[in-house]
Amino acid sequence: MRRTLCIAIGLLLFSASCKESVKKEIGTAPVELKIEPEAIQTAYDLNKFELIPLEFNDLSLVGAIDKLIVEKDKIYILDKEIAKSILCFSIAGKFLFKINSIGDGQGKFSKPFDLVLFDESLQILDIIQKKILVFDLEGNYKHEKPIPFEEQVVNFFPLNQDFTAFHMDGRSFGSEETEFIRVLGNKDSTTTTQGVSDIGSTDAYQIPIEFSKHKGQVSFLHAWTDTIYKISEEGIEPAYLLNFGANRLDEKVKKLPLMDMRKFIMENPYVFNAANLVENDKYLSFQWARSAEGFANSEEQKYVSYYNKSTGRLVHFPLSENWLGNVNLQGPLYGTEDWDKLSKEIRDELIKENGGVLSGDLDTGNPILIKYKLEKE
Repeated sequence: MRRTLCIAIGLLLFSASCKESVKKEIGTAPVELKIEPEAIQTAYDLNKFELIPLEFNDLSLVGAIDKLIVEKDKIYILDKEIAKSILCFSIAGKFLFKINSIGDGQGKFSKPFDLVLFDESLQILDIIQKKILVFDLEGNYKHEKPIPFEEQVVNFFPLNQDFTAFHMDGRSFGSEETEFIRVLGNKDSTTTTQGVSDIGSTDAYQIPIEFSKHKGQVSFLHAWTDTIYKISEEGIEPAYLLNFGANRLDEKVKKLPLMDMRKFIMENPYVFNAANLVENDKYLSFQWARSAEGFANSEEQKYVSYYNKSTGRLVHFPLSENWLGNVNLQGPLYGTEDWDKLSKEIRDELIKENGGVLSGDLDTGNPILIKYKLEKE
């Protein structure tokens, strides 16, 4: 049976139609974060990690992790394509409940396209039935609310009780420029602000985590835009600019027809931001990818970067060839790979650290989470 390893970074994790259209982007100069490939390191604190095997039974099978949220003593997993469910586990990996309300009508969804935790509730996006379903943190259905416009949505995030930000699906615009973010009032569905312009076809590369909320402030990073925005009902402010240098996928490339764009990526060097934005008191984290000679000629390399907000230090760590040996991680929130690809030394040490109790659990087929921290600076 295939055994899957999932990685969670504890450092970041535990801690009706529109009536009007208004665009507001605040003119504050963003902080530039320069990504320097030569500064890439492999520094993790190997003395501070733990394994969290997810309990396996007939109800708790995780087919894929499309999004993972850790909140207090619970782990919430979105599996939108295989289990078509939200699964909840304790922080120790014990299965608690599953939301699998497939169907039409009140309290049902076609499939869970996105999951947001907000104000002691789980909010699930159904773009087919054009609604957001609200459950409490124990999985009990509370109510639902319609998406108040006809255009397609990629994902969403409540700014507060009164306003919600929607990421509009830009793919219908193709190589034309479009505004990805629309902020609506929840009571009257009025658009208060919109913005974050880029080429619509870049939405072909959808990333699970584009919104991040910390201390009441919502941030947004769309793959390929290279700008981290602060979003509120009053405006959209560019906060950080990601400088990837000469091989960044620029406007000219992004305007190519989708197949031509993919052909370019196969044959030419590239670097692009891949979102997966996470923020806590100390760090801002995001993911990016590069290829030295094009995807067809050299293996794509993926990295996770951490910006220390107090010191201004920016470090970049590889998601392959790291402290886990041959395991390929998938960013600041989670990764998927076979347990068997861990080196024997690491396998033996992990089992030893956990009193040998994991040896049987590894055959269940459910993921194992690894919580770890960065090396001390």
